[in-house]
Amino acid sequence: MKKTLWLLCAAVITSCLFAACDESSEAGEYADWRNRNQRFIDSIAAVAEENIDGNWRIYKSFTLPADNPNDLGLVKDVNDYVYCHIEQRGTGTESPIFTDSIRANYRVWLINDVLIDQSFRGEFNPDISVPGKFAMNSTIVGWTTALQQMHVGDSWTIYIPYSMGYGERESGIIPGYSTLKYWVNLAGIYPTGTVVPDWQ
Repeated sequence: MKKTLWLLCAAVITSCLFAACDESSEAGEYADWRNRNQRFIDSIAAVAEENIDGNWRIYKSFTLPADNPNDLGLVKDVNDYVYCHIEQRGTGTESPIFTDSIRANYRVWLINDVLIDQSFRGEFNPDISVPGKFAMNSTIVGWTTALQQMHVGDSWTIYIPYSMGYGERESGIIPGYSTLKYWVNLAGIYPTGTVVPDWQ
């Protein structure tokens, strides 16, 4: 009886130790997450503002009035800009508007390089990749803000602060206060009333 009780206690202690290790490694990976994300987006902002290669663009949230953003009661220290680096320019001449639908190839990561979502696997190949279909008015503010500046064929890397992403709360596998890094290739624009065709 004592031996059985001892073995049971040993098993409980061992499982608790493993759980503690898992929790500490998880806490380590996301420890001080809000501050780490703030430092990261601040460093990207500095690089974008310096714009050494001439390919950085900074866009204010399309939801904010340009003359007085405080009309919406926003907190001053919240970042309301997306930072975009143009990787490749396409041949398109028009940009999508808020009421359009689009097709886009994309990947999105957290700042620790954890892949959150993607529309293709392996190396991007426009001949075989099937771009995702989105209504512009149904995506996060940061992505919609950047997409409204892109042309068909453009490929951009887009950095979105949490305030223009999923906010302060956890969303699925995305922790609260997460800066998002997107690679996006705009493949098609479809105005309101146009049927978005199957991808050929």
